[in-house]
Amino acid sequence: MRERPRLFETYPVLKEKVAFSPLGNFPSPVEHLKKLSNVTGADVWIKRDDCASNIYGGNKCRMMEWIIADAVKKGRKSLITWGAVGSNQILSSVIYGHLAGFKDITALYNDQPFQPYVTKNFLISTSLGVKQVIGKNIPVYGIKLISTYMSKLLRGKRPYLIPLVGSSPVSVLSYLDAALEIKKQIQEGYCPKPNYIFITVGTGGTAAGLMLGAMAFGGTGKVMGVRVLEKVFVNERIIAWEMNRAIRFLEKMGADLSIHKAKAADIGLIHDFIGDGYAENTKEGQAAIDLVRDTEGLDLDVTYTGKTMAAMLDFIKRKKGSTFLFWHTLNTVDLSPYIDKLPDLNEVSKDFIPFITSTDS
Repeated sequence: MRERPRLFETYPVLKEKVAFSPLGNFPSPVEHLKKLSNVTGADVWIKRDDCASNIYGGNKCRMMEWIIADAVKKGRKSLITWGAVGSNQILSSVIYGHLAGFKDITALYNDQPFQPYVTKNFLISTSLGVKQVIGKNIPVYGIKLISTYMSKLLRGKRPYLIPLVGSSPVSVLSYLDAALEIKKQIQEGYCPKPNYIFITVGTGGTAAGLMLGAMAFGGTGKVMGVRVLEKVFVNERIIAWEMNRAIRFLEKMGADLSIHKAKAADIGLIHDFIGDGYAENTKEGQAAIDLVRDTEGLDLDVTYTGKTMAAMLDFIKRKKGSTFLFWHTLNTVDLSPYIDKLPDLNEVSKDFIPFITSTDS
């Protein structure tokens, strides 16, 4: 486990101004997917952020190193985390917030299409004593988010609102730092320089950080994002805005990246693999999941990484012979220590049952 991020080595001024607490086993490994390479006709590698922590892996681990530390530095007494009812961000916020000593955590949920992980994620948060609130539509959700924040503030709890990945410049720093990490791994011969890096795009912060790093530091290849959230919430303009906001934040902290302002035209974003919407199954995604499991024994998921892999496999058809790096952002760490302590569904408020169980059950 590294003690400090590479970003602090590149910009020492940040050490005293930006909070950071190591959580993951970084640098995460890079592996050659030899069998998948043989099948596709490209040279395919994978960045294993999925297993970069013994507690909870994936891109959220990198993010929480900065976000939870920021909450502690600011002296906040409670956390509010928000997202879809099966949100991996909510789960990671709860797990890492709990480990950091936060005893007052509220999770605000909105609905999403049912997937088996929804029940598991919700019940793990329940087992950790999180106060859970559901917003059945966007207006109600917004009202409950504001009222929850104000209630904690008035009671002297000083809440910290965990940002959605793309909604905070601090969270973007996590994958700006990751860009330095993969650049060094390439320089040290752990993998060749890829022509393309494929990464999942939800709210956009992960991709924004990696794209910003490619612009600022070079040496990493072209970053291609694959959109898995509705276009109104994430698109080229929004990602460019997230990048530019991070640039302004770093400049305010005294770190000058010396790069031009990001434009929508700079953003490599693939839109064609979301299917009917967020967390909806797609034939292409399932085929990619099956192929990677059969060839490499690796697990992907229907909501995020399966769709990203499907997009990359389609892209490879036009770029055979190129080198590709798939950035695995889903947690694959065994959650048995939490799952073994899950409450029964009959212990859950009836208000939540329609949102965390299948209508087919």
